[in-house]
Amino acid sequence: MLIFLPGFMTSADAYADLLLPVAEAGTSVCVPQLYKRGPSALLGKVSVSSEADAAAELVRDAARRNPGVTVYLGGHSRGGQAAWLAASRLAPDLPAGLVLLDPVDGEGRNPSAPTSTASGARVVCRTLIIGAGIGGRCAPEPVNHIVFLAATPGASHVVVEQLGHADMLTGRSRDFGRRLCPGAHDPDPGRAECSALIDGFVRGDVAADLESLPHE
Repeated sequence: MLIFLPGFMTSADAYADLLLPVAEAGTSVCVPQLYKRGPSALLGKVSVSSEADAAAELVRDAARRNPGVTVYLGGHSRGGQAAWLAASRLAPDLPAGLVLLDPVDGEGRNPSAPTSTASGARVVCRTLIIGAGIGGRCAPEPVNHIVFLAATPGASHVVVEQLGHADMLTGRSRDFGRRLCPGAHDPDPGRAECSALIDGFVRGDVAADLESLPHE
């Protein structure tokens, strides 16, 4: 089972095309909406910490309700930050693994410095960090996937060069996100590469998938 947290103010259905191949390969996928998207969230009244708390409880409940099922946790953008925090709170027993898709650290609409990864929290589970090779203001260098790599010893790290921060999304969410953040001329191959990496990771053979990809 994979529980995947959406990016900030991003709907769960925006990840349909990214995660459908994972589900079709046999992994149960849940994309929860852990807070109400609206003015309150936009004004900063929904903290990353509270989202992480909710995610940790969801993982515990999933494991409790599905004995014998391996539970993975993942997230994109701020959802990746919340997933990272939740994994540190669940250690050492849960989750079985963590997938961070172009995660962004910090607080507020324009974060400029790490907060979660600077807090001393520690993730001990298997971790895959996928960074977008096309950077921009949605995932600026001081708070992008590199800070999560530095804070997560032993993590596997892949940079998908032809991928922007919103390229992995679907439909209107992708269109809107690509207006805010630069992306690839054709975003579909990058999204497909992310799907394959996530699927390989949750099935335990990510090492084979990483052999032909650039490492950091």
